[in-house]
Order: sequence, then C-alpha cells, then structure tokens
Amino acid sequence: MTPPDTRNPAHEALPDPLDRLLDRWAHIVAEIESGYSLTFDDYLNDLDLRHGLRALPADDARQATLRELDARFKAHTYPSGSCVWGDENAEAEGWDRERDWYYWRLPTHPGPAFPEG
Repeated sequence: MTPPDTRNPAHEALPDPLDRLLDRWAHIVAEIESGYSLTFDDYLNDLDLRHGLRALPADDARQATLRELDARFKAHTYPSGSCVWGDENAEAEGWDRERDWYYWRLPTHPGPAFPEG
C-alpha cells in the first residue's frame, strides 16, 4: 500500500510572483506607450512595482524580457529633474539615480488626471 499524496496540488499551480510582477510591468509599459491615463499616485505605485523586479536574479532568463520592457518604458518617458517620490524619500529609501533610474522618469504623454510638471 502506498501512502497518500499529502502535497497540495493547488500550491504547485501558483505562478511565480516575479512572473506576475513582470506581466504587470508589461501592462504598465503598454499603458505608458499609449498615453498614461491614470493619476500621479497610480504612477508612483507602478514605479514601486518596477522596483520589486530588482529581485529578479541577474542570471535569470526573464532579464531579457525586463530589458526589452525597460527600453520601451524609457522610449516613452523622459528624465525628471529629481526623484518622482521626492528627494527626501529617495534618500530615506536609499534609492540611487543610476540603479533605480525609473524613479527619475515621467511619462511623455500623461493623461488629464496627471499633474502638469
């Protein structure tokens, strides 16, 4: 008699959290390409999602997808004069303009809900 399988098959079907973040970043980049229609606060949250992708290991095959998405993001954003979260927050969080570059960019074509800068 074989012992019953105690593994929960539902756990095996859960997607990798980094896959979910990468998929969401792809949707955000597409929104920015077509004209960002959400608010500035939404944009800040979207950049925080991108920040979460720093957890993707450097040798991970998904890095190629991330590089492609980041290139598209850069093509439809422009450098801001300071961190979009504010320089005080950047310092408190330890964000670096080179490493965390996305926090220093704004959408080229923001919608009416986005403040003019």
